[in-house]
Amino acid sequence: MSRKIDTSSQFIEFFVKKGHYLVELSENHFKNKEYKKSLELLSQAHTMFEKGGAKAEAEKVKARFNDIKKNFFSSTKT
Repeated sequence: MSRKIDTSSQFIEFFVKKGHYLVELSENHFKNKEYKKSLELLSQAHTMFEKGGAKAEAEKVKARFNDIKKNFFSSTKT
């Protein structure tokens, strides 16, 4: 009676949607100058995109993460 149901496509869709949501939330925190929280959310978004197989999105998030980290958390600003 147990039939296998393939829900992998739904999980992939969920991971990508969750990634987009986290990026949007991160931007709201960034606008409010909550840079640490923004970085935390971008890190989570990167993980979601990786799980969802959205490599291009993951790279964009990684670049944004590195940009914020460089500009707002650099120990030696020039």
